[in-house]
Amino acid sequence: MTRILLHLSILFLFFSDRGFAQGNEGTKADVSFVTAIAKVQPFIPELPESLMEMSGLLVYRDLFWGFNDSGGKNVLYACDKGGGLVMEVEIENSGNEDWESITQDEEHIYIGDFGNNRGDRQNLRVYKIRKEDIHNERHQKVKAEQIAFEYESQQSFASPVNGTPFDCEAMAFYDGKLQLFSKNWKDRITEHYQLPVKSGKYKLQSDESFNTRGLVTGADFSPDGKTLALLQYENWKTYLWLFTDFEGTAFLQGNSQCIYLENLDRAQAEGVSFLNKDTVLISCEETKSFKQQIFLLDLRELAHGTHSN
Repeated sequence: MTRILLHLSILFLFFSDRGFAQGNEGTKADVSFVTAIAKVQPFIPELPESLMEMSGLLVYRDLFWGFNDSGGKNVLYACDKGGGLVMEVEIENSGNEDWESITQDEEHIYIGDFGNNRGDRQNLRVYKIRKEDIHNERHQKVKAEQIAFEYESQQSFASPVNGTPFDCEAMAFYDGKLQLFSKNWKDRITEHYQLPVKSGKYKLQSDESFNTRGLVTGADFSPDGKTLALLQYENWKTYLWLFTDFEGTAFLQGNSQCIYLENLDRAQAEGVSFLNKDTVLISCEETKSFKQQIFLLDLRELAHGTHSN
């Protein structure tokens, strides 16, 4: 990854004077923080109709797991590489107020029901499912533990729609805890919170923040734990931040690189997951411009400079 980041810095000099394609609102992407421009490739060109609003992405058992967000069923879906639906796992002692993110450790899967566009929710939670409870049946039910939380600095639960700093759609497991990254509608700065994985209710304080200049919708760590990927959008443009060379859990204090994914303009990119150390997968919901699907970004192509026209 160090080699990749060195090449990304060089690529910035080449691409920084290129204008970005205009998006849905006729605005141009801000080039001031971008280090490279990339194109993603189709990976699963079309997901099942039952996953039209796929807001999270997890790779487990060589299957691709996701769910629908607010208003969807309390069901976790698993697809194969061809986009075929393999399993539907109902979390029977849960609701789906606004599922937004999914992650895992060796023994559990965690689903974040903490979408909070209006900043008025007082029931933020994560559902914790034992992997050993998931079998091979096409339709099955499991029970989950709950990890509840609130933001210690939140004093008011009234805010303009899409104007709160207390929304979250990005969660990844690291160092024995759930790492949450806020979708800050107010100032486009993401806050980093850490949530214990033991059932209970917690008050979260921000550990650090970073000016992503956009709305963060997904997070994942590389298999070796050395790279954090944050997916975000702004003005109908999609970006991927990579953080490396951090100390402990001060992820946002490490080296940062931002990749503009130019062929995802007008996409609603929501989920991100490392397939392996060199490959990142990105899931998109159905929109007028895109089918519900999963794309692939090969980080080795970034290093070789073969990612652009």
